[in-house]
Amino acid sequence: MRTYRIILCVLAITISVAAAYSAFMYVYTDHMFAPVAFLTTPKTQAPHTPWPTLQKQTRFIHQVNTPQRAQRKGKRFAGLEVDVWGEELLAAHDEQEALLQTPLRAIFAAVKNPQEKLWWLDLKSEFSAAALDAMVQTAAQYNIPPENLLFETVPGPTAKLINQKKLALLLQLPEEFETDQNDLKRREEINAQTWALWEEYRPAAVSASFGKYGHLKTYFPDMPKAIYYSNTKRPSLKKSFMAAHIKKDPSVKIFMTDEYTYL
Repeated sequence: MRTYRIILCVLAITISVAAAYSAFMYVYTDHMFAPVAFLTTPKTQAPHTPWPTLQKQTRFIHQVNTPQRAQRKGKRFAGLEVDVWGEELLAAHDEQEALLQTPLRAIFAAVKNPQEKLWWLDLKSEFSAAALDAMVQTAAQYNIPPENLLFETVPGPTAKLINQKKLALLLQLPEEFETDQNDLKRREEINAQTWALWEEYRPAAVSASFGKYGHLKTYFPDMPKAIYYSNTKRPSLKKSFMAAHIKKDPSVKIFMTDEYTYL
């Protein structure tokens, strides 16, 4: 009888702790989505290039730069983000990772039915027209159609080439987009710069960290968005609650998170 009571006590404590943790994470996540105070009038239109693959929100996994990670994450995620380094088309986030010499094709090859996935290719440098063609051709070897490839880069020559080739451009949002110090003049300058980039590039979506999301939603509510949150790599209810929150925003076409390789 005593053992039975101990088991019940432990079970009750476990349930209570789990419920308290879930409640805390829910409230904390809700706080993360607190609305940003308006300083100026938002833009309620969004010139962009329509892209079939971004018609509904897709969950992506961050930094799939090894075949092992690609094999594991490809079983659970519809979207995979790969960093592409150099004209050799290596899957690498930086120069140190590039030393591993993992070719982009090895990532495609490691995923079952890669043609059914969406691929966010984070271009870590400027690329030539020939290199962009090589990426598309490499994907085609694994039956991945061009419309399943999303090319992320900063404003510049590569972004213009992506547009010229009628590929999907994810345009990186300028740094410090969210740091207006509650100053109306600064906010208007940032918004004007952002709007000018949109009118020039007409991307499929803008890519930005979650820290910029509140200001994006406030001032550019209709712009298609690719939002990433990679601060927490361990399993966390917070990311599940965040995904549920973001799913309510139809302008967010991609929500990308991170997690341990072995999960």
